[in-house]
Amino acid sequence: MCFYTSWFGGAMERQSVEKVGEWRRLLASLRGAGVEPYPHSFTVEHSIKALNELRRQALLDPWLGATIRTAGRVTDVRRHPNVVFIDLYEDGARFQVMADPKLPILEHVWRGDFIGVEGPLVKTQRGDYAVKASSIVLLAKAVQPLPEWGKVDRSSPFYMRYRSVAMVLDLQLRWRVAARARLIQAFREAMWRRGFLEIPTPVLQPIYGGAAARPFTTKIWAIDEEWYLRISPELYLKRYIIAGFPKVFEIGPQFRNEDIDALHNPEFWSLEAYQAYADYKDIMRLTEEVVYEAVRAVLGTGVVKYREWSINFSPPWRRVTLHDALREFAGVDPDRLTDDNIKERLRELQVPLRVYNRGVALVKLFEKLVEKKLVQPTFVLDYPEESTPLCKPHREKPGLVERFEAFVGGLEVANAYTELNDPVKQYEFFSREEELFPKDEAHPLDWDFVEELSFGMPPTGGVGIGVDRLAMIITNAESIKDVIPYPIVSRRSLVEG
Repeated sequence: MCFYTSWFGGAMERQSVEKVGEWRRLLASLRGAGVEPYPHSFTVEHSIKALNELRRQALLDPWLGATIRTAGRVTDVRRHPNVVFIDLYEDGARFQVMADPKLPILEHVWRGDFIGVEGPLVKTQRGDYAVKASSIVLLAKAVQPLPEWGKVDRSSPFYMRYRSVAMVLDLQLRWRVAARARLIQAFREAMWRRGFLEIPTPVLQPIYGGAAARPFTTKIWAIDEEWYLRISPELYLKRYIIAGFPKVFEIGPQFRNEDIDALHNPEFWSLEAYQAYADYKDIMRLTEEVVYEAVRAVLGTGVVKYREWSINFSPPWRRVTLHDALREFAGVDPDRLTDDNIKERLRELQVPLRVYNRGVALVKLFEKLVEKKLVQPTFVLDYPEESTPLCKPHREKPGLVERFEAFVGGLEVANAYTELNDPVKQYEFFSREEELFPKDEAHPLDWDFVEELSFGMPPTGGVGIGVDRLAMIITNAESIKDVIPYPIVSRRSLVEG
């Protein structure tokens, strides 16, 4: 039994019983006073968001005196002898309500409740707008009063455990979550405009593949087999290319049983796309265009403030080879480095390698010495062959493959290939994987995919774009947890807090 379950069965269970008892007594007292705390519906004729927008545009004066019927969550109640002021919140917007203290329902209303309000639109003595309530209806009782609106400790267990409440209290978190959602929508629209078909791939897979990563394992009891949550949709999207779909993509979650930190969450979202008869140069143009369009759709501009930088997403992005990037940003010339030089440098940087391979080692040097210096959108091209098992060999540079990674703000945000479509080479690369990567991260041999590839796949370019990291950059967030609505957090830390 896990710690969380065992603790729940003890202290948490006792606490729960006490709380539910309090809630039951509160609701009984409301019903005894003739107030239904959870009615079935309420007709909203004027949303808080719409009223707020009219106020912002100075277009509310023609509405003065008109009857307004609206609803929202109470974020503040200010009681005075002659008037009660209520702040109503809905979808990131607030509007003020004025009410006569003699309205019986007001004694039952506190912060966090959902209420429906009807009355004329008026101006207050301070010149602000308000709905002067002739009637107020309780729509949902918050049996636990909401913490003070706008004040939240982001480091507290409360903030992570009760994420829905945090999104009410913290408008910045709410904005970032909404921006991520709009980014996903904008990516989807940009791909559809280019004739790509969004098509689903299995989340549960008998063989994991498409990346070097540790999978989540589960068991399907109906067939008594061990399966995996996908680490990437790549191999299934390529199957669609084999099937004759020329442009396909999927936006959705991937699962990797690895790090949890400011840049990683075991469940994350990506856009993955494949285009027949294209190569990595075509995919570069696709990537810079759709990212720019998506950013503009969310923010209204392609220039973004991230940390101390102003980042311009406008195409074309800079293109530089991995070898040239090492020369320019790290003062390292790969052509002059001996294997002993590389090993010594990796030891100095405390970068472990299970088995030395020159190509993989050069990529590790790049990751350690160069990545964080790539602030403006940059494509880094032409990686060592050994580092990339699903990529086609470079047509002009022996020992390299036609691969690029895209970097923004010192973070990797995309990875793309001219896809390998030679079934013999694919089989050979799969067979060599376990020599280069830890066993639980290497691609297992997916013989079914190799055989499907043997029936023929046209020249293809593909890309994976990290949605969460891009959302983090364009909202100037410090951590990926600030844009993921429900990030993975240790339950132990939450209950102990």
